[in-house]
Amino acid sequence: MLRQLPEALAVDPLSIKPAPLEFALKQPEVITLGNGLQVYLLEDHTAPLVLLRALVPVGGVDDPAAKRGLASLTGVLVTESGAGSRTPETLDELLEFHAADVSSGGGDEYSTVTLSVRSADLDTLFPVFADLVQRPRFEAARFDVAVGRLLEGIRRREDRPDGVAARALNKAVFGPTSLLGREATEATVKSITVADVKKLHASTWGAKTSRLIITGDYDAKTLRPLLEKEFASWKGGAPAPRHWPASAPLQRRVIIVPRKIAQAKVRIGAWGFARNTPAEFPLRLANTSLGTFGVGRLYKEIRDERGLAYSAFSSVNPGPTTGQFTAGFDTKPEQVAEALEVATRILHDVGTSAPLSPSELRVSSDIAVNAFAFRFDGAARIAFERATYDLFGYPKDYLLTWREKVTAVTPEQASKAAQQFDDGLQIVVVGPPEKLGDLSRFGPVSTITDVEQFR
Repeated sequence: MLRQLPEALAVDPLSIKPAPLEFALKQPEVITLGNGLQVYLLEDHTAPLVLLRALVPVGGVDDPAAKRGLASLTGVLVTESGAGSRTPETLDELLEFHAADVSSGGGDEYSTVTLSVRSADLDTLFPVFADLVQRPRFEAARFDVAVGRLLEGIRRREDRPDGVAARALNKAVFGPTSLLGREATEATVKSITVADVKKLHASTWGAKTSRLIITGDYDAKTLRPLLEKEFASWKGGAPAPRHWPASAPLQRRVIIVPRKIAQAKVRIGAWGFARNTPAEFPLRLANTSLGTFGVGRLYKEIRDERGLAYSAFSSVNPGPTTGQFTAGFDTKPEQVAEALEVATRILHDVGTSAPLSPSELRVSSDIAVNAFAFRFDGAARIAFERATYDLFGYPKDYLLTWREKVTAVTPEQASKAAQQFDDGLQIVVVGPPEKLGDLSRFGPVSTITDVEQFR
């Protein structure tokens, strides 16, 4: 028996105009100690926890070429090799006794130290946090363990086809020897000594360029004296200036990485946008219209209409110079050429013969604005984002005006911006070459067997 659908289900979802999202972004209090250390404070009494974080602008791009992996190794060892008067074992036992969570690490452009404690333990463990940041011991036994883990990770990275594709694309877009394209190898890691780690920390981890982020259930009156007592005397050095060379124009090419896998990994790269530039907002919306799950052009045509992949996606990210745009999908090796035909056509047409429609842009804008609120679902994320944007030189009102700038983008602006997604495409295919067919129509084809040696 047929039943009449409710009237609401017969409405085109794109015609529904929901009420504007009301969202007030909390702002952390920012104070500066006498030594120049900036501290971001945001109280949140919903749980009896305090999160302590240090953000230090030292990362892999600062590594000497012959010792790539140094900043990463230093970042890890800060919390694993003892601190102050405490040996690694004593420190581990103390944190375990208080059920405190600790972690640290080094990324491309900054390192972090994180300690989560119960608010009742803040007075006891805040000095420990200060020791971790300022006075790690870097004991030899823990150094050897950390080096072994890093080497094992390097040895195993060839086992992950997704990782192989990402590494190859990164080198293709930025250049294999660039600050963002190079990577640690067994040789560079084995050249690092304990003395190198101690020197890097002493010379670059310092108060004038670092930031502390403290959020959660604390009492501001008692926290201020703790800050002064534990961090006011921190001096330390400052990271060396970074010199980003001008990027050479990209030339379209296809890079095949032979692997015996059932699903070929296809990744397409181009430039994204430099931080704090007007290009950000039209490029973000153009990318959403192309690669968002369920609504993006790549997703709908490659997956829904043609059934060539379980999913297709794209992303666009900022960087100190160009940033990176990535589109991708996994498909049967025999279908790579057909799926690439679709993907490259879509990337070309969005900036020429098939610009974004007002309805597509409205959907993308709504997705961006609504997702914005979920980036700030707690004091910890709010304060950390603000500190990170300050570190990278964004204006103070960047987050406050973000939604306004998103909604101001026109379809014409987004489509014009999207033209760069078709400029000098770097196409990486990880899969069995004998099943891929002729891919030369997408650009000059080269084959690399070792991503680490890719030049």
